[in-house]
Amino acid sequence: MNSFDHALLLGAVACAATLVRLLRRRDGIGRGYSLVVGALLIFDLLAMGSLGESSRVLGVVALALVTVTVVLPWVLEHSSRWAFARGHLIWVGRLSSLRASLMPGSGLARQLPILEGLAVLDREGVDAALTHFRKLAEQAEDGPEAAVIHEQIVSMLFHGQRWDEGIAHYERRFHAGYAALRPSLALGLLRAYGEAGRLETAAGLLRELEDGPVGADPSTAELLGQARLTFLAYAGAVDPVGEIVARARFADLGLTAATAELFKGIAQARAGEPREAVETLTNVEALAGPRDRRVREAARSLLERARAVLPELPGEPAASGAALDSRAVELAPELSGYVDLVAARLRRWLSLAPAVHPHQRPLVTYTVMFALCLVYGVHVLRGGGGIGLLELGALSEDLSRGTGMGTGLGAGRGTGSAWARVFTSAWIHVDLVALLLDLYALWLAGQIVERMLGSARMAMVTLVAAVAGIAASVVALPLLWSRGLEGVAIVAPTGGNLMALGAITAALWLLLPSRTPALASRSRRNLIVTLALLLVANVVTNLPGLPGLSGAGIGFAPIALVVTIGFASAITLAMPLEPPRWLAIVQELNVGAALLATGVAAVIVIQADPETYLVDHRAQRCELDGVVVHTPSSLMPLTEPPDLPYELPLVEGLVDALELRDGSLVQLAVHRQTAISGDDGDRAPALFGLVDGLAGEVSATALGPLPEPFVELVAADPAGRWGGSDLWRNGERVGRVIEKRIEGPAGERVTLMLIASPATAIEHAPRVYAAIMREAELAVSAGEDPSPRVQCVVE
Repeated sequence: MNSFDHALLLGAVACAATLVRLLRRRDGIGRGYSLVVGALLIFDLLAMGSLGESSRVLGVVALALVTVTVVLPWVLEHSSRWAFARGHLIWVGRLSSLRASLMPGSGLARQLPILEGLAVLDREGVDAALTHFRKLAEQAEDGPEAAVIHEQIVSMLFHGQRWDEGIAHYERRFHAGYAALRPSLALGLLRAYGEAGRLETAAGLLRELEDGPVGADPSTAELLGQARLTFLAYAGAVDPVGEIVARARFADLGLTAATAELFKGIAQARAGEPREAVETLTNVEALAGPRDRRVREAARSLLERARAVLPELPGEPAASGAALDSRAVELAPELSGYVDLVAARLRRWLSLAPAVHPHQRPLVTYTVMFALCLVYGVHVLRGGGGIGLLELGALSEDLSRGTGMGTGLGAGRGTGSAWARVFTSAWIHVDLVALLLDLYALWLAGQIVERMLGSARMAMVTLVAAVAGIAASVVALPLLWSRGLEGVAIVAPTGGNLMALGAITAALWLLLPSRTPALASRSRRNLIVTLALLLVANVVTNLPGLPGLSGAGIGFAPIALVVTIGFASAITLAMPLEPPRWLAIVQELNVGAALLATGVAAVIVIQADPETYLVDHRAQRCELDGVVVHTPSSLMPLTEPPDLPYELPLVEGLVDALELRDGSLVQLAVHRQTAISGDDGDRAPALFGLVDGLAGEVSATALGPLPEPFVELVAADPAGRWGGSDLWRNGERVGRVIEKRIEGPAGERVTLMLIASPATAIEHAPRVYAAIMREAELAVSAGEDPSPRVQCVVE
């Protein structure tokens, strides 16, 4: 698969992911855009399946359309959210307008006047924005569109801290209970009722939220928690609000530290503690981040009012404006009881919810995902096939046989990188589909694991677990070989899937009801089903993918899989969710050691020469239809060739599994035929005699320039035993066959063939393939009919 095919596949994945999201929740986007995305997905798949020059044209058109109508809108959506969070409302309007123009059928153009109103707010202030929205309200007909506009008017009044006007407009335009269906509006209304001193009305609104759809929907648990905290702050409940701030549980409610400190200051001011409120509100400025502009403004306003009742503060001039009432808010007995009930409910919810770590973003998860993508990108750009994988750090049984890896480090050229590859192979993927599945698994599982267990344990269940699994599969080789268990004595060349496997395992354990009792059963079930499917996909994409392939699998190492799952399970279950400090330090030291070892291993691998080592250490002896060859273990017997979508058919013989993993086809096969006197001149490739009908599908021409090792072999052979052909289909070179004739029994011609598709695959390891063919010879029992025709043993 070349870079263009990778781009087409990524385009198809982007369309599929967007279509799934649109079908699940449209977010105000019209169905017409869903049809457009579905049509683009089909078009992209057709471009992937087409052949010839037309496929390039279709592919370019498909990529351009996907980029403009799917990828760019996604980028603009996230950019506008980023701008909105930081208060850059003018840019929100510009980015959203451009996004709407790129999404035909989405209906987003209807939202542009509202977004323009936000830009007016940022540019000219609240009064200008109110004028803009009131004009829109006059032009709009009654219905959902008018309701949205009036919601914006209420929000603008709240933004300007004109609480009474905002409440009056809401109560004049909306029926009782409307805000309970609009959580974001309800949060602003709760604060407005609190500022206006209407705590009874605020309590009624909170009851409606708790008893309505918001209270029954697990996805709105954070919003409901914010509503409870807002109500408690304006009720002067200092203890529960202060407890949330002290225990840093505000992150569980989706709040920043500055917002939580503001609520604490509000609670102290409402409880008649202006001096404490001043001290708390003073801290808001230092805690505020880029997204806390309005929090800073609210804190400054309240701080001025609190200082106005404390003129005796040294160095603090009396503030102008309405002073804060220094008396504690008085609650009726029934309202006081409800405050206590709300505080108890909030405490209970936080006690059931696992503590979320202070770092909001799962940085280790994103770092691992980025590193896996980076390594895959390097491999795609470098190429090199199977040897390219080994140069990148992939592991091979050939690099562990004879090196003492089962008992210690070996000596000799090429073996110095053997143990280093245990660390480097854990980062390698060779298949884009498998990489994308693992990236999604890491992203989904990382949201759970890293937020609950912290960054160190996320690194333990990914990197350290993968390295432990690969190391176990290597150490177990001598024991498995001695017991005749070659079927499980497998070392997978690449182990990038093991990181995702460890993360999925840890996440599934954390989803047990005993670990996350506050999680709603429906959400738990959805997560478990999704992660279980990803676990199956992780295993399936690494199972031997070639029917008829004898011996070890192409990429499935049972020992590595079992150890990775066991290690990740132990790290998740054997330690408490909040480990003691000494244990956390031990985890961090282990992760640091693993990262240091990985860095050292990468330096060692870069200096290694795996091709030279494989030329000198080919421990596998294979007999192909009476011809003996000595090969690396990556060439595996193929007894029942399946029909796979390669340019050339698979034939009975040996297939290079490393090349197969990289998307190329390199085979060794033998063709026997009765020798005919006088046919030593030009003749058809032996492959045509081995595969019926192939001569009618492809044409053969003389070999083009050969890699240097083969040039030397041909030049040193005066007998003319070497030959071959380049194979062509529809004007494109699709493969190459290099042949060596071996003297067979009387009256029989034996030809050993090296078959490659694409033709450049031979150039990935030319010295290895040349050495194999140079030393090939007729078996002692060649005069008999060997059975089986393809068999290999490790010497």
